[in-house]
Amino acid sequence: MTASVSDVRTLLFTDVVDSTARSEKLGDAAMAALWAAHDRVARDLLRRWCGREIDKTDGLLLMFETVADAAAYALAYHRALASLDTPMQARAGLHIGAVVLRENSRPDIALGAKPLEVEGIAKPTAARVMSLARGGQTLLTAAARNALGTVGLRMQAHGHWRLKGLSEPVELFEIGDADSPFIPPPASGAKGYRVVRQGELWMPVEQIRHSLPAESDAFVGRHAALLELARRFDEHARLVSVVGIGGSGKTRLATRFASSWLGDFPGGAWFCDLAAARSMDGIVYAVAQALDVPLGVADPVVQLGNAIAGRGRCLVILDNFEQVARHAEETLGRWLARAGEALFLVTSREVLGLSGEVAFALAPMPTSDATELFMRRAESAKRDFDPNEQDRAAIGPLVKLLDGLPLAIELAAARVRVMSPRTLLARMSERFKLLSSAGGRRDRQATLRATFDWSWSLLSPADKAALAQLSVFEGRFTMRSAEAVLDLPPDAQAPWPIDVMQSLVNKSFVRQVDDNRFDLLGTVQEYAAEHLRSTGRYAGSGPDAQEAAQARHGAHFAGLGEKEAIADGCADLDNFVAACRRAVLRGDAPAAVGALENAWTALRLRGPFRVGIELAASLRAMPALAPAQLARAERVAGIALDALGRSAEARSRFEAALSLAREAADRRCEARVLGNLGDLYRNEGRIDESRAHLTRALALARETEDRTLQCELRNGLGSLNMEIGRLDAARAEYEAALALARDLGDRRWEGGTLGNLGNLHASLGRMDEARSDYEAGLAAAREIGHRQWEGNMLCNLGFLHLTQQRLDEALSHFEAALVVAREMGHARLECIALGNLGIVFNSLGRAGEARAKYEAALVVARQIGERRHEGQFLNYLGLLHAREGRSDEARSCLDTGEALLREVSDRLSLGVLLCTRAEAEHLAGAPDAACAALNEARALATEAGAGPESELGLSLRRVDALLPPSPIS
Repeated sequence: MTASVSDVRTLLFTDVVDSTARSEKLGDAAMAALWAAHDRVARDLLRRWCGREIDKTDGLLLMFETVADAAAYALAYHRALASLDTPMQARAGLHIGAVVLRENSRPDIALGAKPLEVEGIAKPTAARVMSLARGGQTLLTAAARNALGTVGLRMQAHGHWRLKGLSEPVELFEIGDADSPFIPPPASGAKGYRVVRQGELWMPVEQIRHSLPAESDAFVGRHAALLELARRFDEHARLVSVVGIGGSGKTRLATRFASSWLGDFPGGAWFCDLAAARSMDGIVYAVAQALDVPLGVADPVVQLGNAIAGRGRCLVILDNFEQVARHAEETLGRWLARAGEALFLVTSREVLGLSGEVAFALAPMPTSDATELFMRRAESAKRDFDPNEQDRAAIGPLVKLLDGLPLAIELAAARVRVMSPRTLLARMSERFKLLSSAGGRRDRQATLRATFDWSWSLLSPADKAALAQLSVFEGRFTMRSAEAVLDLPPDAQAPWPIDVMQSLVNKSFVRQVDDNRFDLLGTVQEYAAEHLRSTGRYAGSGPDAQEAAQARHGAHFAGLGEKEAIADGCADLDNFVAACRRAVLRGDAPAAVGALENAWTALRLRGPFRVGIELAASLRAMPALAPAQLARAERVAGIALDALGRSAEARSRFEAALSLAREAADRRCEARVLGNLGDLYRNEGRIDESRAHLTRALALARETEDRTLQCELRNGLGSLNMEIGRLDAARAEYEAALALARDLGDRRWEGGTLGNLGNLHASLGRMDEARSDYEAGLAAAREIGHRQWEGNMLCNLGFLHLTQQRLDEALSHFEAALVVAREMGHARLECIALGNLGIVFNSLGRAGEARAKYEAALVVARQIGERRHEGQFLNYLGLLHAREGRSDEARSCLDTGEALLREVSDRLSLGVLLCTRAEAEHLAGAPDAACAALNEARALATEAGAGPESELGLSLRRVDALLPPSPIS
């Protein structure tokens, strides 16, 4: 075998479309004859256009001296295939580039080897281009187009495409004859997708969801590392661990890879920051936040595995895994098993040891990249940075001494505000001398610590104190929160916290992640926390200083209001939880209770509900807790238990809270607990008890001037009146609640009340008003991140579509609501969504699926004691039985459902069920029973004022068409 030198050649790949299917249809003999005809015309054309056949399968790999010859051949080839007795179509891809030609020996050729082998990146490039083409279409790269020149062919641009296995996007064009129309553009798929330039990145044209953090500054270098990472995944790895020491740039590499190859992951790319995680709970909380999956009653690891699996081919980045590596098998290992299409990219300081893991050791930056990084960051730090020759000469040795670690380089570059590169090099050499000479080996982590120690030594006393105290935050924090926690040492300058924060941002110790929030890198936080708790490291450090900083942190987060608790998508949830737990350990009851209530305000929107139960339990175990404080803890436990569908336990906690609130004469807490009990009793169908508790609670709320609670309670009374058919009274309560919400500027309750008003309008048959209310409520729920109410609104809109026979839209909304319910673990919402899906499937004629959904909804309803929903879905299941001729099963369902709806006084739902009974009795041949049921349903509709377009109105019209007219008795 001999090899020629690299040469530039034109390659043309072709592939016959649907050849396998055609072979199955025609049979082997006929297909062999067709292939013979194909090969004859293809090879005859090669002689005319001076090409050479390199390989053949279901298509051809051909080589030409010029692009013009290859293009002319491709167009003639398409025409020839179309003129065969059995016409064929092929796709073609054309590229010009450097190749290596290898000639096989005669003995190898005698054994079947090809005479000539073609190697080089040009070959897979041409193959990838061909794979995107449609039948009859010829695509060529920009390199081929430029070499083609003007030859009288029609040409169409198709933009830039990222092709599987290639490092950079390729611009594609289509060529055609003057007489033939262009074929539709290529479609994105597994082998390539169209991209557009956005800043430094090529982003997919098709919008793909992700939670990747925005890059705050330019990404420098790492080109080879990015390609190597892409290659690992191309080779079918599902878990790649980028391993390296702290500060080596693992996070930036991972996020840049995900951004650059985003189109490879139609299910999205999800960045999970585990920097604050120290336990399995920390892992699942971070992953749930990144995936926007509220956690509920189910095992959170299983729930997240299901959520990841549901996103198909996606990329999950687990950043900073090293401190929770002991939990890898029970979290990441289970997700790998459950989500078969998902890919995982881990950054860690050590290999995790999981089955199938592919380790990628991230080397230090090459000197050229490290030097460019220093220059870029120095120019950002100092606009007029213009090093002289001596300073430029110092940068290379400086970045080498920093071991090419991006974090260390960036920290050093930030110092050019006050030091030249020559001075930096001299200072760094002094600091690292001992580490560099220890046995001739440099320990990279020690080098990074030396960098931090050196940077720390340059901070002012105020900077040191502030950085140490900021380590008590969990995750992101606002400037207001930082000011509340910082207790700076007094000096002649009387430092202002904002100035110190700005100083720390400028020195790269604190990151500004957006306009409102800051955070610390995980390594910086650990380093700062060590200084805070170590006595003697600086004035004001040690255990007392740490406890004092944590106490200020706890007092601040305990004192925030409900609006602040859910601000920025509940961004402070981790801080509330940490504040509560630390306060319990300190025995600080006021801070523990306040932080608990604020944590629950966020948890109620986002989940997981069980954290509320756990926090409340830890408070209840505190010694000498005052009755008023214990009452508030019991109340949170009750709400969390009720959300999980554990109503009996919730009632017990509420009753304990009520007794304690009354003992403490805490009228505000008493009112809130009465309202919670009123809602619980309403859901259980205990109407009189519900009304009594809600009415008493409203009176107390007025006494205490708690207008937010008044809004909540009037909503509760409105819903109570709705369920018993008193629609005018319900409207009055809802409108009063809406006025309060708008006056307070409370978007949470404004959205919730609009949803309730939508239900009222739907019951009256005013569907346009209902839709307007629902859509406004949905927008408000999404604005504030209230997932439960989002699910409620989706169900409401879905039912509206259902009544108007827009079944596809109804199905889409109910399925989305079911996802929300299951992600949150909200049993009541899950019950409603399942039952509504059953109604849609029944309307679509999919009776088996409908029955399965009804039965699933009934299981949930019975588990959580929801008698009203149980009665409603027994009605629909009874209707299905009746229409399929199972009269006995229908009557059994309707008898039980009717008893339940009469028990809970749901007159509108009872009217709908009586319409079903009328139809069922009619189908069973019992006209008297049918008429009696229909007459009662008409009376209920008249009494409630149900409009003709409402569910009850539509049910009456349906049954009226089946039964003869009958007077109301």
